[in-house]
Amino acid sequence: MTILPTAPIVILARPQMGENIGSAARAMMNCGLSDLRLVAPRDGWPNPAALPMAAGGSEIIEKARVYDNLADAAFDVSLMVAASARRRDLPIKSADPRAAAMMMLAHDRQSMASPANAASSSRVAMLFGPEASGLDNDEVVLADILVTAPLNPSYPSLNLAQAVLLMAWEWRMAAYLASQQGDAVASDQSNLYNLAKPVIPDAPPASIKERDFFFQRLESALDDGGFFTTPDMSHVVKRNLRAFFMRAAPSAQEISTLHGVIQALTLKRD
Repeated sequence: MTILPTAPIVILARPQMGENIGSAARAMMNCGLSDLRLVAPRDGWPNPAALPMAAGGSEIIEKARVYDNLADAAFDVSLMVAASARRRDLPIKSADPRAAAMMMLAHDRQSMASPANAASSSRVAMLFGPEASGLDNDEVVLADILVTAPLNPSYPSLNLAQAVLLMAWEWRMAAYLASQQGDAVASDQSNLYNLAKPVIPDAPPASIKERDFFFQRLESALDDGGFFTTPDMSHVVKRNLRAFFMRAAPSAQEISTLHGVIQALTLKRD
């Protein structure tokens, strides 16, 4: 029995122009993606400039959901890939769009194969930043994988809709190859995925929102305990701590255990 892949969610963080949101929706429709989520769009939502540019993707625009922050938008996401025109000086796994597409498919396949994972929040998402500046580092560290395309190094920047189309096309092609060539391609995708993210059998992965809530609690406890002794560096330290836990790809149960650790330490201190 062939398990059809679940199309990734597309999250646009702080998008600026309605025309670009509409064009991104059209690119999604071209590749069979339908779940569009907007985080704090600059000009509010709905935006009348989006619908004409969406063309056949108008239903995606009409059903787009809006969130105040990235963690809320990724409430049911357990693997998020962040697209960027530039590499970052951050301790985060990286991949090109083709490898990232294979990892997304492998994650979806493994989630669907495990009853525990299939019943949990185990969606996959592609994350894109605003047109003028791209994602900031605090947004990138919430992702599992940073994706950069091997474009012309003197001008690697893509229009928002172009970036969405590139990522969505790679996902669609990876899904097509897996459906046509079967186990061999699926095995290659799974092997690549396992290199990037450890697999814990029958352990539902923690969602981005669950991880973010843990980070906030950890940072608050460390702040109360006087851990951040240099205020000017505290933001960098917090970002590095987040990246450390993101690389570990904790399961929902492990996040729950870490909450218990914080609870025990803070109670003892009090």
